[in-house]
Amino acid sequence: MRIQCLMAALAALLFLPAPGWAQQLYVSDVQEITVRTGPSMDNKIVQMVRSGSRIEKIRDEGEWAMVRTDTGKEGWVLKRYLSPDAPVKVQFEDFKARNADLVEKAGKVEAIIGKYEEENKNLQKNLSASQSEAARLKSEYEALSKANANVAEMTKSFQEMRAAHDAAKQEMERLRRENETLRDISDVKWFLAGAGVFFGGWLFGYLLGRSARKKANRAYL
Repeated sequence: MRIQCLMAALAALLFLPAPGWAQQLYVSDVQEITVRTGPSMDNKIVQMVRSGSRIEKIRDEGEWAMVRTDTGKEGWVLKRYLSPDAPVKVQFEDFKARNADLVEKAGKVEAIIGKYEEENKNLQKNLSASQSEAARLKSEYEALSKANANVAEMTKSFQEMRAAHDAAKQEMERLRRENETLRDISDVKWFLAGAGVFFGGWLFGYLLGRSARKKANRAYL
């Protein structure tokens, strides 16, 4: 499609009435000018062009210029009604159009800035919330670390108390066995003491009885 357009443009240039490039001009500050079929006031008018209209100059011939209007018609106009500078009205209209475009773009930029400001506020809120959460997690971590240290200390104390308890239990068991042993020995001693008293009493009685019998036998003799 672009190649076809380029070829059409080249063909149009080849069929121009005169060599040279078309120059864009403006109709000066008059109400209207006539576009005629030739470079003379006697030629027929083919179009009326208002002030501020853009036209293309094809070539010059004396005080006349061959032009092409914005509708595509070609004809001749007096050069004194043409100017390379845009009339004040056209400049003013261009200024208004550019100003309106700038105002529209400024509004879009302002909207974008407002959007980013809102997003920045949300990011600030999220950052503040994240900082608060980080502070809370840090506090919990420190508390857990302290609790773990206390648990480790308590575990160490418990292990020491358990070891002392086991040692005391073993000592109590040893003392119990020794106490039982001593009690058994005491029972044996008491048994032996009782048996000794009994045997001593029996022996004493036996000896007394024997002595009495001997005395009785002597009395009969």
